[in-house]
Amino acid sequence: MAAILLAFLLAACGGDGGDSSTVGQITVAPGGDVLVSQDRNPIVARNSPVLAVNPIQPTNMVVVDRVDRPDFTAGVHVTNNGGANWQDVALKPPAGITGKLFAPAATYDDEGMLYVSFVMLSGPGNTPDSFWVTRSGDGGLSFDDPTRIAGPHAFQTTLAADPKGRRLFAAWVQSNPAASECELCFAQTGLPIVVSRSDDGGRTWSPPTQVSDGGRMRVGAPSLAVDPDGNPAVLYVDYGDDRVDWENLPGTYEGTFALVLARSPDRGVRYEPGRVVDADVVPPGRFLVYLPPRPSFAIGDNGDMLAVWADRRSGDSDILLRRSTDDGRTWTVPVPVNRGAVGDGVPQDLPAVSVSPGGRIDVVYYDRTLDRRGSMADVLLSSSSDSGGSFPTTFRLSTQASNRRVGPAGSPHSEEADFGTRVSVASLPGGAVAAWTDTRNGSPDTDKQDIFSASVPLSEKSSVALAFRLLAGFGILLGIAGVTLFVLSRRARGQSRAEVAPEVGTDEPATEH
Repeated sequence: MAAILLAFLLAACGGDGGDSSTVGQITVAPGGDVLVSQDRNPIVARNSPVLAVNPIQPTNMVVVDRVDRPDFTAGVHVTNNGGANWQDVALKPPAGITGKLFAPAATYDDEGMLYVSFVMLSGPGNTPDSFWVTRSGDGGLSFDDPTRIAGPHAFQTTLAADPKGRRLFAAWVQSNPAASECELCFAQTGLPIVVSRSDDGGRTWSPPTQVSDGGRMRVGAPSLAVDPDGNPAVLYVDYGDDRVDWENLPGTYEGTFALVLARSPDRGVRYEPGRVVDADVVPPGRFLVYLPPRPSFAIGDNGDMLAVWADRRSGDSDILLRRSTDDGRTWTVPVPVNRGAVGDGVPQDLPAVSVSPGGRIDVVYYDRTLDRRGSMADVLLSSSSDSGGSFPTTFRLSTQASNRRVGPAGSPHSEEADFGTRVSVASLPGGAVAAWTDTRNGSPDTDKQDIFSASVPLSEKSSVALAFRLLAGFGILLGIAGVTLFVLSRRARGQSRAEVAPEVGTDEPATEH
């Protein structure tokens, strides 16, 4: 009877009682994907998209991307119908500044003001000369004159806004002329990660504050997020003793990296010492130290922090996730996001994570499961409704796989092209929207890379819904228990009557009442 009751309860609560896998089967996303970048130049190479959704009008979205060919620049693409179609918009360069726009990032504030940051490259070495931000009050159709965030040698820049206010935060790695004089490498160590803030719509910025620990000599790839109370936090990589990538040397780094979190408890005035999120990160492969792949970092409406990255500790690159519920002091054990067995020989990389208002966690990444020819990769989305404990829902977003050998050259020590530093995903109440680098329109001769996007409907499993399901389960239990007691009671009464009735064939009279 106990086993039957347990089975009913599991059925009512949606459990199966026997599957501890964290990943599910791949489902093709309904609706297909959409070309975001509208240029028809057959040799344009775009990557590193950042997708931002207007909180006031969610059908208004913006994607910005990095352009590596035919020349360095930055792209902006706008939709006002939820991503059904897109248009290209040009950014204004700063007045009186010559150079090339590059490495854009984008975010909206809580009133629907759009901000796009970028760096200006100058000189024959395309060195970052200055770091800028521009505003748009019409959802990205037009932009104000840019204002300057920081001076020269700002690498790996990023931007974020307070989700409940208008304060902006910008983070970057601060280099110097001597450290940046070598090609595709840093000639010095000790370059800090810094953060600046603005309270007037990006018109003026505070002096930068160092957020990386002074004893960490090789750091980079900052990922910036702001919690519901307006406190910023930066997840970054400590590259340890990796001279191989830092100095662009031949060979392979055999050590590990660490993920470190620097958090401000007072809305960006000061930052606490870094807390190690994971000390055993095995890098998936070689990379350009100027433009490294970034770990992804998000903070939910309840304050939960999520760190997601690609890691080769099991032999091939998998997507791992850790969660913190106490402002980054402690973290869960790593949970595999991608489907398939850990160490199955199928690599995944370049993840992006986002959290919906109801707490659903969505992770987008490149995956080579559906085409095992080695260089072909699809874009998948895995979703979790149990706070990142498991990822049973996986959608294929890309309708065609991309050849990872099509595009500009990446690290001279890698066989694959440069696909940029990130993909992007935004989690909404009814689903998720993603943007990625795609080479279906390119070839090894053209190296063309486009930006594609797709949306997928996803349901929320809130704690309230779970509570109702649990109550339903207990209701079934009570009902079964009541029926069981009734049946047992009837049987007991029948047995009692049988004990006092006369036996057949005796001469004793029945008891009178």
